[in-house]
Amino acid sequence: MASITISLPKILFFLVVVVLLLANPIFYWGKVLNGRRTSMIEELGNSFKTSDTPVKYEDKGANMALSTNIGAKCLDFDNSFDELVASSGSVYIHMPSKAAGSTFQTFVSHCVGMYDSKRDHSRHVFSTQSIEERIEVFLQDSKHPRLMTSHVVGDAPLIRLFETTPRDSLIIYIYREETDRLKSAVKHVTAQNCVGHRRTIPSAEFEVDDEMKCVFNEAAIANLILKPKMNEVRGGASDIMTCDFYKKIEAEFPKMVFMNYKQANNVQRALAKHHCPAYDKVIHKEHKTDAEVFVKLHSGGEVVTLDEWWETKHDKIEWTFGYKGEDQCRGKTRKLEDDLFACKDEILQVTKDTSF
Repeated sequence: MASITISLPKILFFLVVVVLLLANPIFYWGKVLNGRRTSMIEELGNSFKTSDTPVKYEDKGANMALSTNIGAKCLDFDNSFDELVASSGSVYIHMPSKAAGSTFQTFVSHCVGMYDSKRDHSRHVFSTQSIEERIEVFLQDSKHPRLMTSHVVGDAPLIRLFETTPRDSLIIYIYREETDRLKSAVKHVTAQNCVGHRRTIPSAEFEVDDEMKCVFNEAAIANLILKPKMNEVRGGASDIMTCDFYKKIEAEFPKMVFMNYKQANNVQRALAKHHCPAYDKVIHKEHKTDAEVFVKLHSGGEVVTLDEWWETKHDKIEWTFGYKGEDQCRGKTRKLEDDLFACKDEILQVTKDTSF
């Protein structure tokens, strides 16, 4: 039998080849398994993330990437809101007291001309009238106004709009953070009484000197303004943005946007472009008076400015006077508010994916 001789170099070469062949699949499967482990860790981490993360958007020129907690859509005044107005029929603009309502009433009356917003303060809100009254208004109108606006003090007017307006109608709800709105309302009601524009409080409850320094008794503010929700104080978020309000939005899917009241000027420009292009004025109405309001504290009799009094007492007002009712869904309002204020132009559109 012939003998086989294998040199040492050949043996070493053979061993190197074997090692390389074995190492390659080990390296390959190591990468696969390591990648799977990384993926599993990422999935586990994602499962602990909450849905209450801050709203994030990326500026993409005219458009924004729209990722909100409630599944709504951030719009911008340069493009997307303008396109929305252009594609809409009638526009309904509604708000609580002290949220640019007088501004929009004046703008609408100038923009459409034929529509007297003072006379028609609530008739187009589709809420309190009987069917006979609505038919009478329907027959009297020679042309239906394309722009309508009104304050609201409860959820019923808006719910009726959600249920009855055509699909192309646009509903704009002007929003103002409730504590800030309430402060403005109290200042407005007290100042109006001080100068006698709308006297609803007995004159014995406040004193006005020659320099228009007006000192209100704290008890009068509590018992005659806050407790009965006098005039502009009433009709806040807890009365309007109720659980039924949110349920109806999800059920009816109206063409609707929420907007910060501070954007009133931009809204006017966008609406004027399509409804009254010849009208180039921007309305900004403020109910200013010459009176400077002070509060005489019930305990101790110290006199402080209304702003100082509010800073001290505002945390207790809504609790003391029971402004937070049972059917208000505050959590939904807070999520909406977070999303709205996170939008670059503070305007938020309801979409088919919106869920409060």
